[in-house]
Amino acid sequence: MFSMNNVKLHFTESALRLIAKKAMTKNTGARGLRGILENILTEAMYEIPDRRTGEERVDAVVVDEESVGSVERQGPGAKILRGDGALDRYLSKNMAADGLDGDIEGETELSSRAISM
Repeated sequence: MFSMNNVKLHFTESALRLIAKKAMTKNTGARGLRGILENILTEAMYEIPDRRTGEERVDAVVVDEESVGSVERQGPGAKILRGDGALDRYLSKNMAADGLDGDIEGETELSSRAISM
């Protein structure tokens, strides 16, 4: 759904670890993992097919630790980034805030590999 609508899906490393921890706590295997991801991505899945253009177009969906919540509670869900280049701006801003230096493309590529596994 995301790629059909030219929307990037980005998971942070900490979000992936927290999602795995939640799934292991539920001890339900792939079904539990699927349920967790559906809860996180539900709102985004309804927003993406919208045919808006320009700054209103959905550019990317980001799942970070805040989006996931904690092992005990559900988070608010994925962040929907609108406008061309929104993901790059988000990553640059968060890397600067965290004091991290690195290649944004490499970070996106790493996350994409994790998603396809």
